Amino acid sequence: MEKVIVKIITKNPPHGRCRMYTSIVWLMMNYYKNVTINIMPEIYKNADDPDAPCVIVNGKLIEPSNTIYVSGEDLVCAMNEAGAISYEEIQPDILKFDEIIEQCLS
Repeated sequence: MEKVIVKIITKNPPHGRCRMYTSIVWLMMNYYKNVTINIMPEIYKNADDPDAPCVIVNGKLIEPSNTIYVSGEDLVCAMNEAGAISYEEIQPDILKFDEIIEQCLS
């Protein structure tokens, strides 16, 4: 089973989209068994990494489909494309991701 590497680059202290991206970590940990998640403040990012806030899955930046912020569907699709394997008894719920995203942005 290959690992999927998720890197979240955030401003410090996190707020808005940064807070949203760090909040979805718990769902990712709950849904996927082969995922390693790294959260790093922007000041420690690599020179070739994009600016915060962002989510990178296996080196690929997740682009928001609505051009504003990443949605639950964007996240689940990116994880599936990267080969993330969900636990047998738990399937990723796009609506749960969207619920956290909406809470963090309101």
